[in-house]
Amino acid sequence: MIEVRWTSPGSRLLSLALALLGSGLVALVLLGLLSSDFSLASRLFFAGPFRNAFSLGNLLAEFSVLLLAGLGAGMAFASRNYNLGGEGQVYLGAVVAGFVASSLAGADTLVARLAATGAGAAAGALLAWISGRLKLGLGVSELISSFLLSATTVYLCDFLITGPLQDKASNFQATASIPGAFAFARLLPPSSLSTAIFPALAIVLLAAFVTARTRFGFELGLVGRNTEFARYCGVDTRFYVSAPMAISGALYGLAGAFLVLGTYGRAMKGFSSGLGWTGLAVALVAGNAPLAVVPAAFLFAYLDAGSKAVMVGADVTQDIVSIVEAAVFFLVTARFAETLLERLRPKSPAAPGGPR
Repeated sequence: MIEVRWTSPGSRLLSLALALLGSGLVALVLLGLLSSDFSLASRLFFAGPFRNAFSLGNLLAEFSVLLLAGLGAGMAFASRNYNLGGEGQVYLGAVVAGFVASSLAGADTLVARLAATGAGAAAGALLAWISGRLKLGLGVSELISSFLLSATTVYLCDFLITGPLQDKASNFQATASIPGAFAFARLLPPSSLSTAIFPALAIVLLAAFVTARTRFGFELGLVGRNTEFARYCGVDTRFYVSAPMAISGALYGLAGAFLVLGTYGRAMKGFSSGLGWTGLAVALVAGNAPLAVVPAAFLFAYLDAGSKAVMVGADVTQDIVSIVEAAVFFLVTARFAETLLERLRPKSPAAPGGPR
C-alpha cells in the first residue's frame, strides 16, 4: 500500500515557534559565555535590528532576497529534487542582469528593468535546468551536478567581474554601475532597502496560489510526496524533474538580479555572502509551504542583523549566528513538533475485534 504523508499546519506552526524559542535561548547562552557585557550584547542582538531606520531597512532588504532564495529552494524540494546550486544561480543572475541593464542605457526605464530582471531569472533557470536534464538523460544526481555547476559558475562570474566586465574607472572588484534610472527606488535611506521587496512578496503570494489552487501545484506536490503513486495516476513525472529545477533556478537568478537592481547597483566579487545556502535553510524551516517562507526568511534576516549589531557594538564575533542557525535546523528537522502533537492527540478507541 502506498502511503502519502501530509504535514499538518499545526505541526508546522509549532515547529516554527520552537525554532524561534530555541534560537533565542541558544543566543542568550552564547552571549552569556562569549561576551564580557551580557546586558549590552543581548540588547544589541535582540533589539539592534530595530534601533533605527537604517538597521531596520537593511534587515528588510536581506529579508526580501531571502524570500526569493527560500522559495527557490522550496520549489525544488517540493518535487523531491535538491538544488544545491543556488549560490551560482544567484551569481549568474546578478551578472547577467547587470550586463543587460548597462547595455540598455537610454532605454525606457520599465522596459530595461523588466529585461534585466527577466534575463537574470532566465540565466538562473537555465543553469538549474541543466541539472534536471542531466538527471533525466544520464541519471546524474542533481545534488552533485547542481553543486559542481554552481561552484564553476561562481569562479567564472568572479573572473568576469574582475576581468572583462570590471569597471575600468574604479579600483573596486566590481562591474560598472547600472544606470540610476533602472534601479529600484530606495526606501528608508540610507539603508539598502528598495521597492524590490514588493515584487518579492507578490511572487510569494503567486507561488502560494499556484501550489494550492492549480493543477501544476497539485501534481507538483503529488510527485514530491510519492513519485510512484503520481506515475500510477498518469502524471508526467519527468516533467516535474526539469520544470521545478528551472523554476528554482529562476527564483535564485531573480534574487541576484534584485541585489544588483535594488541593493548594490552593480555586481561585485563575493556580493552574494552565502545567499544560496541560506535559502536552503529558509526552505527547510518553511517546510515547502510558500507562505511559511515569509516568517522563515524574516527569522534568518533577523538573526544575521542581530549578529552584525552585536559584532559592531560588543566584543562578540559574527560566528554566533552560525551556531544559532544550527540550533534552528536541529529543532525544525528533528520533528519535535510532530512527535509532541502526536502524543497530545486523543487516541481513538480500538475497533471491535481489532488490536488493542
